[in-house]
Amino acid sequence: MKLRKLHIEDYKMFKDFDISFVDEDDKPLDIIVLAGVNGSGKTTLLECLNVEKNIDIDIETDYTTINLALLNEEGHIGYQTVVDDYEGGIVAFPADLNNIENIKELLPKYIKDMIFVKGKAPFDAYQEVTEYINEILKDLNIQIEFDSRDGEGNLFFRNKGGGDKFSIDELSTGEKTLMSKVLYLYLEDIKDKVILIDEPELSLHPSWQNKVLKIYENFATNKENNCQIIIATHSPHIIGSAKNEYIRFLEKDEEGHVRAINDIQAYGRDIEWVLEQMGVADTRLPKITKRFEEIQELINNEEFDKADDALDKLEYVIGENDKGILALRNDLAFERMDFEEDN
Repeated sequence: MKLRKLHIEDYKMFKDFDISFVDEDDKPLDIIVLAGVNGSGKTTLLECLNVEKNIDIDIETDYTTINLALLNEEGHIGYQTVVDDYEGGIVAFPADLNNIENIKELLPKYIKDMIFVKGKAPFDAYQEVTEYINEILKDLNIQIEFDSRDGEGNLFFRNKGGGDKFSIDELSTGEKTLMSKVLYLYLEDIKDKVILIDEPELSLHPSWQNKVLKIYENFATNKENNCQIIIATHSPHIIGSAKNEYIRFLEKDEEGHVRAINDIQAYGRDIEWVLEQMGVADTRLPKITKRFEEIQELINNEEFDKADDALDKLEYVIGENDKGILALRNDLAFERMDFEEDN
């Protein structure tokens, strides 16, 4: 099942709200990335899709339109559910999900099935599982791999560079996040589902955030899985790595109502540009920004010696190769030269 569009009549910041999940050829997208400033409704939208709220919404899938029968605050039913298995077609991963305990159950079961159902020799089964996990996570260039399990079912990993094996419980928080959300999709054999993932960037290094969307895309675009993944994120790294057709940018209008914008061209853009679209006007500490502004004002007022001294002090704090420092140095040099030529 894949979603085509959603309409929310009236719930919180959503008033007569519509969002499309199809591409320019009117085909349901495999990946949708919900972006926007804090308070724009990204997580709330996932909750609506997960039908956990008392709210009337219309959802159009690739099969039919679903009018969800949900109670409003007065206890009245707004619509009747057309497709009974819609709720069963949703898999939700909230931001704080830790599925590592599920992995402890699923991975041994997966290995047992390979040995006792598919007839693999134990050594071959472990080798195949290691290669399978490595293939899933290859785009992250992750430096750990599955090693073994003991007689009690405890799972162990090892560093690819060598060294002693260690328990799954000793993985870093970021590694556990990957196992909890990414590996879970494969081991649970999730198919024909809409997968909702809130803040997949949590606990992930920026270098992994740049690449994690590709892993989800690999899963969703696999025809055997036939899944659609809808992600809500604050990560400029994930937004900047998303194909433009995937992005749905949520922003509030003058009345405070949310609207979805489909034409944000974020793919491959630098992080500062993405942050600006997300409402981050300045990426520096405010007190450092203030010092830059004070130096620029000194230059504008032709107080060049004071500006030079202030630049030296700021350079001592943040370094001479900072692009802001270099820009002010150039501006100071040109303005001083023009002043001297005119006088």
